[in-house]
Amino acid sequence: MDEISRKVLGTIHQMLQRLTSSENLTPEQLTEVFMAATALGYQMARMDYPAEALAQSQSAEVALAGSAVSGRPRLASPDWTSLPGAALCAAIEAGQIGDDPKTLRHIRDLLVAYHLPMDPMINVGTRATYDGGRGDGHGEGEKALVGELEPIKLEAWLRAHCHISPDGNVASLKRLMGGYSKATYIANITDGTTNNAVVIRKDSPGLPTGSSVAAEFPILEAMADIGIPAPKPLWIEPDATLFNGAFMGVSLLSGIPANRIVPTERGAQRRWAQSTAELLARLHTLTAQPEVDIRDSLAIEIDGLEARMLERERSPHPGLLLGIRWLRGNFDRLDGRPACRIHGDFGFHNMLMEDDHINALLDWEFSRIGDPVEDLASIKPFMDQIESWDAFNHTYQANGGFAMDRRAEDYFAVWQETRNMVACIGSLNSLLLPGMMEMPLAVAGTIYIPKYEIAIFDAIARAENRNG
Repeated sequence: MDEISRKVLGTIHQMLQRLTSSENLTPEQLTEVFMAATALGYQMARMDYPAEALAQSQSAEVALAGSAVSGRPRLASPDWTSLPGAALCAAIEAGQIGDDPKTLRHIRDLLVAYHLPMDPMINVGTRATYDGGRGDGHGEGEKALVGELEPIKLEAWLRAHCHISPDGNVASLKRLMGGYSKATYIANITDGTTNNAVVIRKDSPGLPTGSSVAAEFPILEAMADIGIPAPKPLWIEPDATLFNGAFMGVSLLSGIPANRIVPTERGAQRRWAQSTAELLARLHTLTAQPEVDIRDSLAIEIDGLEARMLERERSPHPGLLLGIRWLRGNFDRLDGRPACRIHGDFGFHNMLMEDDHINALLDWEFSRIGDPVEDLASIKPFMDQIESWDAFNHTYQANGGFAMDRRAEDYFAVWQETRNMVACIGSLNSLLLPGMMEMPLAVAGTIYIPKYEIAIFDAIARAENRNG
């Protein structure tokens, strides 16, 4: 990076850092500024990477992996085989690198040393996250971005599909905070004498996670049938070509996002634990499928993760390869496990709370027939945050829930880090589509990819340590 670029970008970065201390920004604006400052700082360090540090990293990689070349170059990056980490990936694919803890620790340390000049917090993996939001918001009157839903087009679609009368209109449309793979809007729709607010979920271009609202819509219908508090599905457009992504309309439910009002008072914490545990137990028991072996569908999903990696990966990630290999090699941990409908991302960020009770469970894109322990493992860190895991687990069990299994819990910890890393690689691909300018994709597609890679190593180490 030349000196002029360094000065200009450095000045902008300092300005963004000062804005993070501003008291005049909304929480949404503050989150976006913080994300922008972090992403810019990361890219500046990447563009100005120390030559000596790169040479040391390459030397350490050759010492560990030799100069092997992968037989599976990645479709998204013609020069993939010449980038840092490619020799390690080739050695892993060839079976020259095993799963012994010492070797995995060595690779982890090598990757941490490589990423440290760009991310000083890389060593803690995904434990370094943002507070207050996971996306950006766009208000009315702002220039529409690629893939953005627009009021006039939405109104025409609603009228053409008889969801509003010829005189009906979309009075306002506002994009909300949150989401790396789906955009969420609130539409105020006026039709005659009625005025209704509808939530619209729209796929991001490129499907970063590989999932679509077209698959989520029937799940919401099924949840409505059994009385699980989730948004009521209203209508769907599965054709992604109309507005650069499929979209659906669902009911607007009352409540406050749980991650914004995490309680500190002991009584409220217990009520949160009881309410969420009762809901999860109801979901799992009502949808139990005793004859299903979850390993069959999980094997297909792991194949899908690998396929998306080969299609989308732009730089080598040995940790991702090791994660996929470990998941395939540890299916025995799931022998005889129960199967039911799981949410797949059960945490405070997907809950609406009202009077210390869960009023709605949102974002069902990862839902499937799976192991109930995956939801339990997802919620446990949140319950630990409010010192209520024991109370949660007691209530869950008392309402017919399934037993927590340590080996399965450890398995799905590796699964979630691996799945999320592949989703972030998808975010980077979506960001690079023509005209795309999305802060969540910029952050997920750069900063979070190496964080998840380190987290995969840590999850494998915890699983093996507890197994020993």
